[in-house]
Amino acid sequence: MRPIKSHITVLLISVAVLAAGCSKEGEVPVPEKQLPELPLVTVTKSGEYTVTLKGDTEAKMTTGDGNFKPVFYSLEDGRAIPAEYAATDKWDIAFTSIYNSSIWANNGEAIFENGNKAPGYGSPARGGLHLVIDPSVEAKYYDGEKLQPKQVPIDQSLLDEAYSNVKTITIADNQLISKGYLTLDYFLGSGAGYAFYDFYGAMFPGDKTRAHIVYNLPRTIIIKTAKGNYTKLIIYSFYKDSPLSPTLESEAPYITFKYTILKDGTKDFTK
Repeated sequence: MRPIKSHITVLLISVAVLAAGCSKEGEVPVPEKQLPELPLVTVTKSGEYTVTLKGDTEAKMTTGDGNFKPVFYSLEDGRAIPAEYAATDKWDIAFTSIYNSSIWANNGEAIFENGNKAPGYGSPARGGLHLVIDPSVEAKYYDGEKLQPKQVPIDQSLLDEAYSNVKTITIADNQLISKGYLTLDYFLGSGAGYAFYDFYGAMFPGDKTRAHIVYNLPRTIIIKTAKGNYTKLIIYSFYKDSPLSPTLESEAPYITFKYTILKDGTKDFTK
C-alpha cells in the first residue's frame, strides 16, 4: 500500500495540471500577439539600389505635436519593415522624429543616460552609422562660415560625386555612431548633418513658400547593417517625386535614396 503522503502528493500534482490546462469559467484565452506579414524581399545580392520610402505623411507640424511615426527599412532585403519588428534584426535604418528626419542604425544596446531608448533597443543587432564629409566636394557648394550651402538647389551631380568618392570603408567599427543618430546640419544644437534645413527661408528672402525646406547635402552615409554588412547611402530628397526646388506645397516625407550594399562582409565598393 502507498503511504497516504504519496497519494496526497499525486492528487495535488493532478489538480495543478488540470488548473493549468483550464481557464476560469467565462474567461476568453488571450491569443499571442501576431507580427504582421513582411513584404517580399527585393534585394538578394550585393549591388546598387534606389529607393523611395514613404514616411509618416499623415502627421503634420501644423497640429503642434510633431509626432511622426518612425519608419524602418531593411537595406539587406530591400523592403520596408513594420514597426512591430522594431526590437528585431529585420531592419537596418530607421527614420524618426519631425518629418522622419533623424536617421538611426539598428543597435539593440542604444540607450541614453536620461532613459530614452533608440528605436531598436533590445534587438540583437549592433549596427552603426558614419557621415562622410568630403573636403573636395564641400569646397564646391558649402559656406563653412555661415554653415549653409552657397546656393540651392544643390546640383545632384555633386551628390553623385560624393557618393562615388566613397570607395572603401576606412573607419573602424568603434568609430561608428552606434548609440546616436544623424540629423539636419547644425540645427537645434546639432553638429554636421546630412541635410540643410532652411528654417527661415534665408536662401530665398521674401518668398514664404521657400521657408522650412530641407535640402539634402552631398554627404554619404556609411551604415553597418543588422547582419554586420556594410553599405554606403546618399539621400537625394525628402519630397514626393524629388522636385528640383521644393516649396511648402511639396509633399513630404518621401525619402529617396541610393545605396550600395556589400552582402559578403567586405568593405571595398570598387569590386
